[in-house]
Amino acid sequence: MALLEAFQHEADVTLLTGAPAEFARLNRAYHTTVDEDRLAVSRPAMPKLFRQAPFGDAVRGAFLDRRARTVGKDYDLCVSAYNFVDFGRPSIQFVADFSWDDEVRNESDLGSTGLARLVQRPGLTRDAYLALTGLIRGGRRHAKPHASDILVANSHWSAELMSQRHGLASRVIYPPVYTPPACAGERSGDFVLLGRISPEKRVLEAMDVLSRVRERGHRSCLHIIGDLDGSAYSAQVRGAAESHGDWIRLHGGLYGPAKFAELAKHSFALHTRRQEAFGIAVAEMVKSGLVPFVYSGGAPAEIIGEERLIFSSPDHAVDIIDRVLRDGAQLAGIRQHLRGRAALFSKEIFVRAVRGLFDEALRTGSVQA
Repeated sequence: MALLEAFQHEADVTLLTGAPAEFARLNRAYHTTVDEDRLAVSRPAMPKLFRQAPFGDAVRGAFLDRRARTVGKDYDLCVSAYNFVDFGRPSIQFVADFSWDDEVRNESDLGSTGLARLVQRPGLTRDAYLALTGLIRGGRRHAKPHASDILVANSHWSAELMSQRHGLASRVIYPPVYTPPACAGERSGDFVLLGRISPEKRVLEAMDVLSRVRERGHRSCLHIIGDLDGSAYSAQVRGAAESHGDWIRLHGGLYGPAKFAELAKHSFALHTRRQEAFGIAVAEMVKSGLVPFVYSGGAPAEIIGEERLIFSSPDHAVDIIDRVLRDGAQLAGIRQHLRGRAALFSKEIFVRAVRGLFDEALRTGSVQA
């Protein structure tokens, strides 16, 4: 949406998407002003079964790739805003996560169940599933970058992992993160956990960590902001919150002004997902004036850039949270540092970097890394 907003008035832009382009809803969600009358929208043809299935991203991506290869030659510049798309020509590829790397995905994403789990884990079902994507795509099971593509990673952590595991060079452009100006009013000493309620977010682990912090004499509450659906994991989260007591508050999904108003009430955050390629929620919390504690070994640690807030295990998390909460002078310096980090994730910086990248590609007449 940020890319569409930035270039809709100066280029003929076509959005190729596998999902309905609900611009009014997306503008509200991402604080953009995309004008659908200034864009063309193209959707690949695919059977209804694949379009609506609760799993099957790789199959939908294969249909998208097939369409992209057909139309790619008609444009001066081709850009994928989410991982690798095969345009049949050099292009610019924004790499958002490692869903395309089975080993990394299986290490970090724990939430798939049922048939979705079968098609994601090694075995005959996954082999058959990937064979189907290969048939749709025209021979290749996975979309892969062209040798002359420019790859854009969303963090230095992601760029380094791509280099180490796949020998892929990439530039780093942080994604744009919207928040209103941070509130300077009084805040509680409570913690926030923000994001999707699913196993890879390790919400139960966050509850346990804060419970042990409270045993050391701190009276902080935990505010969990995220949709609780009918899944087994959401039921576990509800049950655990009830067993811990009223110091855990389940707010459900909050969006837009309601979300930022809640963030502005509190001082700290806990983010327990591991090996995350970026972490929009962490950047939102930093920009909203919170102090987040995060796992090492992922981009959230890069976002905050402060060793005193980075932990390697639940036991370590309890120790460093306790230490920071007891040292007001240390906390003041940390907050000052985070205010400087917050400035890195603006839409203005993102658009400036992308504009330079696009201008370079168009000026040279080809996309060359």
